[in-house]
Amino acid sequence: MTWQVQFYNERSRVLARYGVQAPTPAEALVQARGALRAEHPLAVSRRPRSLLEQARRIRGQDLDGWTLYRIVKESR
Repeated sequence: MTWQVQFYNERSRVLARYGVQAPTPAEALVQARGALRAEHPLAVSRRPRSLLEQARRIRGQDLDGWTLYRIVKESR
């Protein structure tokens, strides 16, 4: 099954789209996050995470500001 997964970055106002083959939406999300990390690598920081960064991560937003925007099954 083909899934269209979209991520949005609030800081840079960019929408990233990935089409992935996966049996479930959860697996599609894992694969799409891998593609997102390959295209937009996470900047490594040596300082501990602030409470705001921890809260954003819990809410589903990565430290770089990427949030899952939409996941839909492509019909063919």
